[in-house]
Parts: sequence; structure tokens; C-alpha cells
Amino acid sequence: MKTSVSLSIFDAPKGAPILFSGVTEDNFQTIKELGYDGIDLFVDDPFSDKAKKAVELLKKYDLGIGVVMPAALAGQGLFLGDEDKAVREECIKKISEIIDFTSEIGGMVSLGLVRGSKKPNETIEHFNQKFVNSCEKLINKSDIPLLIEPINRYEINTINSVHEGIEFIEKYNLPLYLMIDTFHMNIEDINIYKSIEDAIKLTKHIHFLDSNRLAPSMGHLDMKAIYMLIKQLQYNGYLCLEALPKPSSYECAKNGAIFFDKVKK
Repeated sequence: MKTSVSLSIFDAPKGAPILFSGVTEDNFQTIKELGYDGIDLFVDDPFSDKAKKAVELLKKYDLGIGVVMPAALAGQGLFLGDEDKAVREECIKKISEIIDFTSEIGGMVSLGLVRGSKKPNETIEHFNQKFVNSCEKLINKSDIPLLIEPINRYEINTINSVHEGIEFIEKYNLPLYLMIDTFHMNIEDINIYKSIEDAIKLTKHIHFLDSNRLAPSMGHLDMKAIYMLIKQLQYNGYLCLEALPKPSSYECAKNGAIFFDKVKK
């Protein structure tokens, strides 16, 4: 298994689970020196100079890409399951651009917050049909894996648990995969271990966080036991710290690096 951290090419909003904010030499050097293998890259504009610089620094420091995250589009009010067709089409256009960018640098693209929430008077079936139609358009344009991320109920009201993610993919028979997140699972899933076992065949990426959305060992989950289960199931992708930068970016990333060093021995 490889390890990674989250980094945004833009100034991360307060409260976002982005460990390193901004495309700076110091950020990339720190990530490399701490022993991480790669980055989950939050992108708003793949055509920007910041995006180009990020690609240059990834190559310079020999860091891989796990997932490119289009979550910034949600902050712009763009959602794949929106009621407004024009909004859905604009979101598809923007994610397609991010998919093209990802195809050039490697990695996968997540469909998390950008799927949106259903309206109070809307059925989940109605919402899902809009989201599925958007996904189908992206799949037709994509040669890279697209990942559904189950996200807790306090952030979104669609596909909250891992089993809901599995059911969605199986029901609509789409060539999609899962990105699971132990922080969200701690809120939504009855049994984290069982959910991981059930989801592992569909899982292409894992956000590996403690109960407080910090590095493993900084909360109350038994992260070593979770790590050993994932290893036993022969998952060979990234474990990413999509964490809050607390008490600082460096300290959180350092705690994660210490944890990974210990469990790998």
C-alpha cells in the first residue's frame, strides 16, 4: 500500500479536509521528506498556472496522484444531481475538463460532494436518475476510473454509507468504483470492518482518517486494526490523509507518517 495526503492548488476554505493548501515548493518538499508516496489533488481550474505548477512539482519530487478531487465545484454551486439541467450540464463540462487533466497526469476522479443533495420533497429515485444520467455522460468521456465517495449525512443527504454506495453501483450497473473514508464510516456505518470487507472489491481508493478527521492515532478509532484488515484484504492502492490541518499541516502529516512507519514494521 502507498500513502498520500490531500493538497489543494487553491487557498483551502476553513474547515476543509485539506492538509496542505497551495502549490508551494515547501509543501511538496515536506510531503516528500515525511515519506509520503503521493497526493490527492484538489483542483478548481485545471487550466490554471497553479495546476501546471503542481504537475511540475509532482514530477520534481517524484510524487504520484491518487485522486483528483473536484469538490471545489460544489462550492461554486455546481452539482451532478441538480434540479436545473443547465447546472448539471455545466458541472459535467467542468468535471470533464478535470478528467482530461487527470488523464494526462495519472490518477482517478472522485464524485463526492459534486453529486449534490436531494431536495426535501424529492424522492431518492428522482435524484438518482439525474445523477445517473450525469454519470453516464462522464463515463462516455472518461478513460480513467470514476469513484463514488459515501459522505456522512451532515454534509450531504445522498449515498451516506458504504453499503448505500455498493447498492447504488450495483442497482444501476455502472462502471464506477468506490472511494471509502473511515471518518465518514465512523458516522454512518454500523460496523466499519464489515463495510470494508463488503466494499473492498469495488474500492479503488481509501481516505484513512481517525474519528476526528485527523491522522491515525489522533482520535479514538483502532486505526491499526483497520490498517491490518485492509492489508489482509490485499488492497494495494493509496491510503490518503484527507485530514484537517490541525494542530498544523506539518504536525498532522508527521503523526500520520509515524503511524504508517510503525504499522509497516
